[in-house]
Amino acid sequence: MDKYAHRLHDWLESSELGFQVRLAAHIGALTRDSVGRRGNKTEYSSDIGKVYARWWTQPVDPSRVVLPGPLHGPQQWAARYYFYPWRVKREAKRVDLVHVLDHSYAHMIETAGRRPVVVTVHDLMPVVVLRSPTGGGGWREGVRNRFLRQALKALRQADAYIVGTQWLKFELATWLGSDKNISVVPFGVDRAFYGESTVARERGRRDWRIPDDAFVVLHVGSTVDRKNVPLVIQTVARLRQHADAYLLQVGGHFSAEQEQLINRLDLRRVVRSVASADETALRRAYRAADVLLFPSLYEGFGFPVLEAFASGLPVVTSGAGGLKEVAGGAAVVVEGRDRGDYVQALERLDDPEEREELVQRGWARAREFTWQKTAALTADVYKPLF
Repeated sequence: MDKYAHRLHDWLESSELGFQVRLAAHIGALTRDSVGRRGNKTEYSSDIGKVYARWWTQPVDPSRVVLPGPLHGPQQWAARYYFYPWRVKREAKRVDLVHVLDHSYAHMIETAGRRPVVVTVHDLMPVVVLRSPTGGGGWREGVRNRFLRQALKALRQADAYIVGTQWLKFELATWLGSDKNISVVPFGVDRAFYGESTVARERGRRDWRIPDDAFVVLHVGSTVDRKNVPLVIQTVARLRQHADAYLLQVGGHFSAEQEQLINRLDLRRVVRSVASADETALRRAYRAADVLLFPSLYEGFGFPVLEAFASGLPVVTSGAGGLKEVAGGAAVVVEGRDRGDYVQALERLDDPEEREELVQRGWARAREFTWQKTAALTADVYKPLF
């Protein structure tokens, strides 16, 4: 979502679309190779999730401010539900429209006053979570659910919605009871993924201590339950029965249960984890790998699929949620959760002709997704609301 915020802001700001963009808060450098520039004062306001408000005129991130006493622990919640809304409320008075770029920040709608609000909905995980209570989270789960309900209640008040896939449009329309104000605006893929250095594969394997002739399975993203990481681990274990297979995990820390599974399957020496990777490391990971394995159980869009395509990397995916739509026939889609089926899909890549065909189809598919197009379609959503 940070990447979406970065790229959309940059392209809206640099394109001649008939309006100007003002950031309600500084976007961090999490998905940039260098620190991002600040927005200029304009007639438009973007509400950026994950990073918080400035204090007065100085760029201070309240999530990093150590608050006294018992507030030290929940300081991020204080920033998210007090300091940031305060900033947005003040900025909204000087703009014509507010765009909340992360649906989990839908509570910001209440701070927009009478300004029209557009919300980008990346998925409906808050709805899924509330419909599937675990009952074992105690008071923390209760507090979380309370905030989720608040966000979902506010989300219904938006004037327009942006989603990345037709699949998610249907899901959101079902939840809202109407598809009247929902626009499908596919996200883009960064140009840099096409032009990574030809020696990136060699450098990546050297830095991560992976043999040149090993078969590397890459998983990109967090390691939360819906990412189906245990299946990735088990699939690599099956591959190692007849091949020197390695697992490269980029983004997110393995959970305690996942670590135990790695140890139980005796995979410790062939697993590489890069929990915090900048854009350069991410691009290098795509080049160092032999396949992206993305068996997620739920995705509204799926950036890693497009990034792998652009990097010339074959993709094996579950096709869950919006993944099959984004892949567009350029990936190997495995129905169901049988790891044996995933092993067979990966083994198909031993055929050089089939592998090259997937690579070529992936490149062609990725080129259909540009941030310039995303910005233009987003502007089309804004204009009727001014």
